[in-house]
Amino acid sequence: MQLKKFALFCFLSVTFFASLSGCAATRKVQAASILKKCKLEVTGASFDSVYVDLDKFIGQQPANSLLPNSKAILLVQNIAKGNIPDSLGTLYFGINVQIKNGSEDTLWLRSAQGTVRLDSLAELPIHFNDSAFAITPGTSEVELHTRLNIDGKALKILSTDTIHVHGDLEFSLTPDGERIHFAVSEKKPVLPEDRTAFIDKAKNAVLSTIIDAWSSKLR
Repeated sequence: MQLKKFALFCFLSVTFFASLSGCAATRKVQAASILKKCKLEVTGASFDSVYVDLDKFIGQQPANSLLPNSKAILLVQNIAKGNIPDSLGTLYFGINVQIKNGSEDTLWLRSAQGTVRLDSLAELPIHFNDSAFAITPGTSEVELHTRLNIDGKALKILSTDTIHVHGDLEFSLTPDGERIHFAVSEKKPVLPEDRTAFIDKAKNAVLSTIIDAWSSKLR
């Protein structure tokens, strides 16, 4: 009798785990079927924010001094001319990606890891660490995050002609479901007017950050 009970337990256990495995395989097939109907396209880059290490370059404003900080003035003048010192700070920006879901089902983007190559000048890390993002039927816009050290080569790097994104995206059928990997390799030519607008916005953000921070020390 004990042997029969043990055999029955083993049979039910194997059946249960086989069922779970079958469900997982089914979910992967379903997700893969949806992904086959999805088209990913890099659409451009957008400025996010900037960090400038002011104390390193202009130091502290003397207490109760109303005189202009000569180091701050020189730094602003140099940046306005395109002369950027090394290790000035960090520029944070996004790589805009458009996902067209041609199916009638929703997928959830869970994570993204990889690199964005700007011509052959630099490879920058990209990531997506927001909450699960719904890729609904139709077109969805996603921003992948990256950063660039602000130094003497920054403007040259930003003057790229092509953005090439390479990496791995993870999707699931539910916001907290099993993750399915999807390899990505896409590139996008950069229009001259878009490149100029991005560089101008980044440069102005750096200048504004320096001026605002310096001005606040005068109060």
